[in-house]
Amino acid sequence: MSQALALAVLAGVLSGTMWLVQMTGSIGVLAVLTAYFCQIPLMLAGLTMGLPGTLIAVAAAALINGIFIGVLPALLFLAAFGGPSLLVVRQALLSRQDGSDVIWYPPGMILAQLALLAVFGIALAFWAFMSQPDGIVGVVETVLTEVITQLSTAAGQPVPDLTDLGRWTPLVLAAAASSWLIMAVLNAVLAQTIAVRAGWNRRPSPQLVDLDLPPWLWPLMGVAVLAAMIGSGGIGMFGSAALIVLIVPFGFLGLAVIHKFANRWSYRQLGLAAVYVGIIVFNWPILAVVALGLVEDWAHLRRYM
Repeated sequence: MSQALALAVLAGVLSGTMWLVQMTGSIGVLAVLTAYFCQIPLMLAGLTMGLPGTLIAVAAAALINGIFIGVLPALLFLAAFGGPSLLVVRQALLSRQDGSDVIWYPPGMILAQLALLAVFGIALAFWAFMSQPDGIVGVVETVLTEVITQLSTAAGQPVPDLTDLGRWTPLVLAAAASSWLIMAVLNAVLAQTIAVRAGWNRRPSPQLVDLDLPPWLWPLMGVAVLAAMIGSGGIGMFGSAALIVLIVPFGFLGLAVIHKFANRWSYRQLGLAAVYVGIIVFNWPILAVVALGLVEDWAHLRRYM
């Protein structure tokens, strides 16, 4: 077995084991963290060894899950982590020659494609639970009821009124899809950082300040708005959830503007740290960042910085 093949298999075993920890739920909070970052080995294999590296790693990870916990969890792993990792690696390693310069595939396009994949995941959730009572709405109501009841009991508080929880379905689905999208981006960034630090990277790291989004996100958001406003039942809920997910890339664009403007600051790293801490602690500043990204896509504020 060649060294590259062995490393790819090892990356897959590591990723698959991280997902196993999450599925068994045997290590509490650590299980959640391992699920969040189980794409790093898959992407790292590809960003250092090419697309075949990720293919081998994904296959090894799926095999590990198939053997120990069954076919369904293995398929879930492939859909949630394996396929997206293959997409990121394939697109990230695309390039073309422009004279003496190498033009790499734009990260903004990859980000938009991941957002589309997240929207497709929401649509798949609606379809998968069509046969259930009340569809995906009933599933969300059941899950929220169990979670809120357990939290209230653990805190020694009375269980609040849990009627009409189904109205939160779009927000719950959008939150799950948006979280998946953000973590996929973070996994890719961390994998590329590790590859660069090790000197094994196949492409240079893109800079956040140079991020641009494809124009076709706007028509898609328009369709989502129409579906949310005009559609009834599942169609309206799907439109609302899809709109939230499609807006997420503009949050990254807003951060690109902040990073560009931060080049003027005397204490750039400290200022950026304060921005991120504010977003994490208070949450609401992310709305301002998203709004900044939406404005940037039209006004191109970075040209004047």
